[in-house]
Amino acid sequence: MTSLEAILTLITAIMFSLVVISTVMRLPSREGANIHLLFFAVGGLIFSILLLLQWAVVGSLPGMIAEDLLGISAAVVSVLYAGLTLSFLRRKPLTLGIFWVLGLLITAGAVLVNFDIQQWGQKTAAIISLPPQTLAYWSNAGITAAALATALIATLVDFRHRKSVQHLNRLRYWLIATLLLGGSAVVFIAGLVQWNWLGLIFLLSGSLLAAYVVLRHHTPNLGRLMGRVLHYVSIMGALAAVFLLGAAMIVAVVRWGMPPAVVLLWAVIIAIIMANLAPPLWRYTGKIFSRLIFGKQTPDQQAMIKHYSERLSTALDIQRLGDTVISLMIETLGLEKGIVFVNERQGTGDVELRPLSSVGVENLSNGKFPPDSPFLDYFRRGHKHVSMYDIDVLPDFRNLLPEEKAWLESLGMEIFVPIMRQLEFVGLLAFGPQTQGTAYYEEDLELMETLADQTALAMDSARLFEQLALVNQEVGQLSQQLAFVDETKGDFLSIASHELRTPLTQIHGYSQMLLDITENDLKNPEYIKTLIEGVVKGSERMKSVIDLMFDVTEVDTGVVKLFKGQVRLAEVIQEAVSPYLSALDNRRIAFATRGLDDLPVVEADGTRLVQAFENLLSNAIKYTPDGGKVEVSGQVTQDEKLGDVVEVVVADTGIGIDPEYHEKIFEKFFRVDDTMHHSTGRTKFKG
Repeated sequence: MTSLEAILTLITAIMFSLVVISTVMRLPSREGANIHLLFFAVGGLIFSILLLLQWAVVGSLPGMIAEDLLGISAAVVSVLYAGLTLSFLRRKPLTLGIFWVLGLLITAGAVLVNFDIQQWGQKTAAIISLPPQTLAYWSNAGITAAALATALIATLVDFRHRKSVQHLNRLRYWLIATLLLGGSAVVFIAGLVQWNWLGLIFLLSGSLLAAYVVLRHHTPNLGRLMGRVLHYVSIMGALAAVFLLGAAMIVAVVRWGMPPAVVLLWAVIIAIIMANLAPPLWRYTGKIFSRLIFGKQTPDQQAMIKHYSERLSTALDIQRLGDTVISLMIETLGLEKGIVFVNERQGTGDVELRPLSSVGVENLSNGKFPPDSPFLDYFRRGHKHVSMYDIDVLPDFRNLLPEEKAWLESLGMEIFVPIMRQLEFVGLLAFGPQTQGTAYYEEDLELMETLADQTALAMDSARLFEQLALVNQEVGQLSQQLAFVDETKGDFLSIASHELRTPLTQIHGYSQMLLDITENDLKNPEYIKTLIEGVVKGSERMKSVIDLMFDVTEVDTGVVKLFKGQVRLAEVIQEAVSPYLSALDNRRIAFATRGLDDLPVVEADGTRLVQAFENLLSNAIKYTPDGGKVEVSGQVTQDEKLGDVVEVVVADTGIGIDPEYHEKIFEKFFRVDDTMHHSTGRTKFKG
């Protein structure tokens, strides 16, 4: 082993030691890939130490033992890397279990063959007619090749199933690491001693790259990284060509044999020209090569944000705002798919994202997240965006509910940017993949975050505008209701005064007649009785009107008292109709009941029920023409909220009520007919 190989081996051992330490520090995350990386790093460290021992104690160990140790160590490291690959690619636990069982069995067999334990190597070699040394070599080579082939095939298979740009980018890094380790294995297994230094470089770089990809969930975009290198080299080449041209001009001036002062003057002139050409040349060549290499021009973000803000300021309706935002997302970032969500449950803790506007996607449903959802908590901790790739691989989302993750995956989006007001979740911008299938640049993500901030302000303005419009509408409705209340209150006062004036006039008239009674009148008991009965009837009518007004007041103030008990509705109807039996006979109105005797006993205030049905029957008789019919029917029916209920219907053959008044008739003070047509009679026909 040369000194270069020894230095490279020492560096490799140190590198594996650092990977072991770094991985141990991350073990609390309990990620399977971290545990497998630890095993791989320990195996690589042992392999490096064996290489150092072979160099340090060369001649002390028999050559075959040293070769066997290195061979089986390389095979074990390859098996560990294959297991790391399967864990990194998130294969199912069953698949990993089968791999490790087979890998351990095959590796154990190779150990027996390599070290001739209990003459296993000689017996096996005799069976297949190969020397033991050759059998050990081919067993190590076969295990190494099979393990690395497993890692390579698994990686290539994942390329077919992964859709996310970030997943594919990470797989590209892993593919490079696998190829580097494969090259290292070829050097060591093939015994290319003169190329050991190259094998060590492959081992060092491949292992470092694999550890970097496992320990860091976000890797630089490989395509853009290569593009930046090419971009930088191209610009440097263009500038170098220009400066070489200037140098060539100075050399030409010198060759013309001009005096030194003239040569110096020309050199100064050319230097000034080059100094003035350099900045614009750098700027314009940068734009040209950006267009050629990256296929896009760097946009003026300030102008785009200004245009975005101006467009949003004109959208004062929340739906129109959503349409404006989605159109600007397409216009600004060149998307084919995007969604604007709004939170339907602001201020409640829970978040329900309703699709406000979208492009390129259909059949969207609402997404529901509890207050403690990892998805929401990730943004509350200050993160400005999250990708679907992050949701798949970051430990922050390990406890995300399956239905939440399934909903996010169903959208087919690449990036999610929250619309936040401080810590309150207002909405969400969802950005689909770029049309070229490339990853979003950092400036694209910064632009998305700025657009989300602008959208939050616009949503606040739109909501305030909607609330103001709603308040104006409610004020208008309240004004109409107040006018209606004033009108109905006036009607009520008119009716109440009419109702009170009639019995008061009756009382006043009969009282005046009693006051004017003569001695002859006193001798007529029937006359005196008639006068007193008139006063009593008037006072009873006045009392009933006043009692009714008190009842209305008690209902309004909520102090009405109900004395509940077991009530039979058939008896309630019989008691309620008894005051109107003479009126029904006089006006030839047929009265009938149906189904009341079959109704169950109910718990209610019987007195109040009689009062309610008296009013209903009074109205039915009052608005039914002579010779008509009034019927009271009852049945047990079902209600969605209450379950089994008793339904009682008072029907008549009168003029009925216009459907437009069906809601208003239950409002206080409301009457369908004109108050000028009011009558104090309780049964007189008003058709």
